[in-house]
Amino acid sequence: MLKVESWPPPKWPEVVIKWDTILSDKTYNIRDMFEWIDSAPGGQYHLHGYKSTEGFAFRFEREEDATMFSLRWS
Repeated sequence: MLKVESWPPPKWPEVVIKWDTILSDKTYNIRDMFEWIDSAPGGQYHLHGYKSTEGFAFRFEREEDATMFSLRWS
């Protein structure tokens, strides 16, 4: 997928991954998550902090990309 840098974030479907989840589950690897999203087929995505310090907010241009990401990582 292609990362989009813009502000304000696009009003696309959002998937939130909180730090609490990442730190409490040993199967999460941040590098793996970013490698996966950068190499996955699909449209565009936007990444920004969730409430600044609580985690990551991924927004996806296509609903099916949000669903695919959510099934894999949340």
